[in-house]
Amino acid sequence: MKKTSIRQLYWFTMICHIFALICGIVAGVIMAVNYNSFIESIENVLVIIFLIGVAGLFVVLIVFSIKVIITLLKDLKSLQNKDYISIIGKVLKFKKNREPESGVQINDKPIVLILNTSEEVELIINDKIMIGETYKFNYLKNCKIAEVVEKL
Repeated sequence: MKKTSIRQLYWFTMICHIFALICGIVAGVIMAVNYNSFIESIENVLVIIFLIGVAGLFVVLIVFSIKVIITLLKDLKSLQNKDYISIIGKVLKFKKNREPESGVQINDKPIVLILNTSEEVELIINDKIMIGETYKFNYLKNCKIAEVVEKL
């Protein structure tokens, strides 16, 4: 099984959200610059409402991307220093399970019970793991991006 490192998943997530932020800003600027021509060419009220909805979606995209980027930046120093939180935990369930029959899940958010405590943590992992199995995980404190170190 090829494991995805924290570093790979971190930078993939960062690049995706920076791209989404840039797309949202560019689309918002294009709509703002061409606002008058949109209004002049539109006579139907429903189309105006649709355009306002689209503009609202761009604002939501921008805000969500900024929020995720800030969370990722909080963990940048820990990533550079390889200062990860290490836990041994049992996979209880997945936030969303795409294969409920087998329990195998790829690229989703497992809910992990930290052994010797009653604390549960939701991690972001891009590896095959199974419900009920115990693993050693390393993860970043704020963004919860994790890697499987070994199966116990």
